[in-house]
Amino acid sequence: MASPTPYTEAFALAVRLTGATGTRARVTLGAAGGFRVEAPLPPGLGGEAQAGVVALLRQADWFGHRNRAQAESVWAELD
Repeated sequence: MASPTPYTEAFALAVRLTGATGTRARVTLGAAGGFRVEAPLPPGLGGEAQAGVVALLRQADWFGHRNRAQAESVWAELD
């Protein structure tokens, strides 16, 4: 059986992040190739849900969190 490609991994991660956050994750092409998955975080996401989101993000090559005045989001990049 072939290894999953970054394409399939990115879309699978987006589906799991959508389930974990209750928001719609989106997949785009990364600036240096690969794929970027971003998901907004809803206000009041509990500690257990936050831990689940972090566990999902750790599956990526790079990941992070963005906190802006209007909204928070997480992102992950896969090569």
